[in-house]
Amino acid sequence: MENKIKYPPVYRLENGKELTKLEFIKYFENKVFKTIRKFKLFNLEDKIVVAVSGGKDSITVLYLTHKYLSRKKLEKNITALVIDEGIKDYREHTIKSLKEFCKNLKVKLVIKSYKNLFGKSLDTSVKILKDKNKNISACNLCGTFRRTALNSGARELKATKVVTGHNVDDEAQNILLNVFKNNLKIFARLGPDNGLIRDNMFIPRVKPLYLCTEKEVRLYTILKGFDVKYDECPYSKGTFRDNISSMLNKLEDEHKGIKHSILNFYLDLKDLNKDIFVTKFGDKITYCSKCKEPSQRKICNTCILKEILKEK
Repeated sequence: MENKIKYPPVYRLENGKELTKLEFIKYFENKVFKTIRKFKLFNLEDKIVVAVSGGKDSITVLYLTHKYLSRKKLEKNITALVIDEGIKDYREHTIKSLKEFCKNLKVKLVIKSYKNLFGKSLDTSVKILKDKNKNISACNLCGTFRRTALNSGARELKATKVVTGHNVDDEAQNILLNVFKNNLKIFARLGPDNGLIRDNMFIPRVKPLYLCTEKEVRLYTILKGFDVKYDECPYSKGTFRDNISSMLNKLEDEHKGIKHSILNFYLDLKDLNKDIFVTKFGDKITYCSKCKEPSQRKICNTCILKEILKEK
């Protein structure tokens, strides 16, 4: 009788089952593909723009979105879009790796920058805010500009869906962040398929990694040998989100599965209150009087920030 080669386990599931390298890769990919199907994240007619940064999450979601659609011979429907914030000694390194990754995958990569779109890099903008003693965090500024840049960039590319790399950890943080800040309007719009209503000016965002943990994504990139930088954004330390992340990681260590429990609680809550959320927060989208982008205010946050950043 031939002796079967025993491969060492690389991952242990919550039920105690241990997976080898090949078993984990299959498990992880199946989880992502099932998430796409379960939540109907995109269909065969969709033109997909994948929001990428060069980090582990975006590289993984780009690779698996490409693999999923390649099985249906629809890989030509994918474009990668990276937003260069202008963070010295950080983003230029991830973009370099990203260019090579997209070249090997034969996916077109489009680069947009804060400097070209908004007149200033993030580094310059943060310095101006500091000089003006404005109590606006770098993350707040960056998040506002990024949402606008992704939406306008995806619309320019005629996308019908924007794919992002948000994972379990990101989503659990988002849920608690909006609970703690009493942001019910934003809270209602979370989930694997963002938004409550549809508008031609706003491209829906979907999250194939929604049920995957950060630990699983990291392991997948290592086992696949992807050229990924694992550095955190230099502006992220000490933020409210960073504090929530640390709290959740500590709770997860002590109570396994708590991050998934938060997501499942949110999904059940949203399902039960879907009609209420749509009625209360699903008003017709209005548009900024200055830039004409979708906005809940007469003047959008992006235009307000651009005005604050004007050097006088």
